[in-house]
Amino acid sequence: MTLHRVATYRNYCRAAAVAFGLYTAYPVVVKIAEDRLAHDWAHSALHLLSALFAAYAGWLAATELPAKLFTWGIGALYGVLGIVGWFIDGLFLTTHLAIPLGPPDNVFHLVIAVPAVVVSAASAK
Repeated sequence: MTLHRVATYRNYCRAAAVAFGLYTAYPVVVKIAEDRLAHDWAHSALHLLSALFAAYAGWLAATELPAKLFTWGIGALYGVLGIVGWFIDGLFLTTHLAIPLGPPDNVFHLVIAVPAVVVSAASAK
């Protein structure tokens, strides 16, 4: 794998870490203010964990493998969530692990997934 491909995966992870961090911080503040965090904590926790892993893969990992795995995983999983979310209200909605999927979530999932797919496809050549 060339240095350019490694840098691309790592750069995606760095941008994703910032995006996930911002998309976690703002909704958590709003949910706390509206007393809704207890109903959507799992969704926020998943985004926070994604931000932390992206930061690790983008800046701290000794090899490019975590960045590559994260990029491919986000492209696949969030791409599916971004599409499926338009047709369902969420996942595990009747449990304490509810993950609602509203329009802002679906847009975010697609906005984070499409560049991951592009980076993965471009780097696979």
